[in-house]
Amino acid sequence: MVFPLVRSALAAILVLATDAAGATNWVVHAGGSRQEFVPRELLIQPGDSVTFRNLGGLHNVTADDGSFRCANGCDGLGGNGAASAQIWSATLTFVRSGRHGYFCEPHGAPGEGMHGAIVVAGAPPVAVPANGLIPRMLLAGLLLLSGALLARR
Repeated sequence: MVFPLVRSALAAILVLATDAAGATNWVVHAGGSRQEFVPRELLIQPGDSVTFRNLGGLHNVTADDGSFRCANGCDGLGGNGAASAQIWSATLTFVRSGRHGYFCEPHGAPGEGMHGAIVVAGAPPVAVPANGLIPRMLLAGLLLLSGALLARR
């Protein structure tokens, strides 16, 4: 009776692991013969990554909300996000659903000039109660399932 429940839980874990392994890397080009990002707007899935590539010219990519700033690497991640005329690429992974606007500091501003957006599909984030009830319930469920697995041995 417990075994089908354990099997269902393991199947759900495998589906989640498969989804994470199936993440896609997208490419957005910056500069080159034009002062724009191509594509300007990109719809992706949570966990997908985006590689920004400078094709030439003094550019960088900066989040509207300041959460990232990249060129020769990204600030805070061992790189320098200041605009650079070198050919560069920087890869970011997006996990939070919603619209993530960005721009090139020398040639744009949020929503103006050389700008774009990464739109991550998915439902809006769900608020978790401050008392931590849901995480404790999940932990208790996992402990029960692991105990059932050990008891069957």
